[in-house]
Amino acid sequence: MKLREKTLFGRQQFNKGNGLSRRQFIHGAGAAAAVAIAGTSTRHFVGKALGTSGAQHEGSVNSPNRGLFRQHPADYNSELRRSEMQILERNDLPGGLVREQLRLPGFDPDEAVPAVAIHPASGGPFPVAICLHSFRGAKENLEGWCRDLAARGVFAITIDAHLHGERSIAGIFHGDNIASLGGEYSIWVHQTSIARTVKDIPVILDALARRPDIDASRVAATGVSMGASAAMVLAWREPRVCVVASIVGAVDFWWDVTKTPPGPEQESRKASYGPRLRELVASIDPKPRFGRIPPKSLFIASSGRDEYIDIESVRRFVADLEPLYKKDRDRLRFLPFSEAGHGVTEAMWKEAQEWIVRGLKKGPSGPIFDEGAAEPAAERGRK
Repeated sequence: MKLREKTLFGRQQFNKGNGLSRRQFIHGAGAAAAVAIAGTSTRHFVGKALGTSGAQHEGSVNSPNRGLFRQHPADYNSELRRSEMQILERNDLPGGLVREQLRLPGFDPDEAVPAVAIHPASGGPFPVAICLHSFRGAKENLEGWCRDLAARGVFAITIDAHLHGERSIAGIFHGDNIASLGGEYSIWVHQTSIARTVKDIPVILDALARRPDIDASRVAATGVSMGASAAMVLAWREPRVCVVASIVGAVDFWWDVTKTPPGPEQESRKASYGPRLRELVASIDPKPRFGRIPPKSLFIASSGRDEYIDIESVRRFVADLEPLYKKDRDRLRFLPFSEAGHGVTEAMWKEAQEWIVRGLKKGPSGPIFDEGAAEPAAERGRK
């Protein structure tokens, strides 16, 4: 155990001078122990548990908790390095594009976020599109999306979600039916992956904003399945994201994880889960926060034969949104594909790609589609 962790739990650290009650101290120390066991950043979570800011829980001179943390000066240097983007590899691609293999800072300062970026080799600054993969997927799955967007003047980046790709651990996805959710463990893995990935994005955007070839005022988030669900969380949570394209993703997380529409049966299912899981799902669910999304440009494509996500949940969500987009109707689009299953069709990606590119070119304000633009058959058939 590191010196600062030993110091944290040392009996001498509990005294009246640190401004904490015995209960507060034990609560904070318990949180630190749990996080240390999980292998995540102790400083961040203990500071949160103790109700302190980042500056305070580093044991600063002005901190009421001074003495709880003793950090070697070398730790500060390594933390500064972790806050920077690392380009591990850079290769030219056909069509005047460049592929970069990156390590990015994320929510946990001790865990880098593996990423692949594809962008034009010259020019800029370019708008940004973040492409988020599906459950049990990896960043490599969406390199094709990144190439398509980069060819149209976008700095496109795809990352490994939390617990996925290079960030996965052996056995995390045990069980053949884990993607169906319903069970407490499968829901925890799925929702934790979304929650932690979404927390990575603001830190990643901060790092990207330092690049001269990026216009961080124009950011899109897109994804498939779990990645689309994460994009919907970013829609209500991250102010820098102005364009969202969700493909076969959930918009009502309780409906998704219980596979049950709102009502007594869903409430009974929710009550059967532990309090931590209920808190987790409730903390990121877009359904009760749909009012925070407008006037962002929002595209949602769903499938009528999706075995995982009920298209009726998406229809109801869009119906709630429509009155809020009354003055910006061209910034909201729901595109149902009645014969498709839980996957991305070529037509889905074509429509999503157009939405992203046009939205980013217009920026945070302005119409997305010209008046009189032809609507696809799927849209004309929407009820």
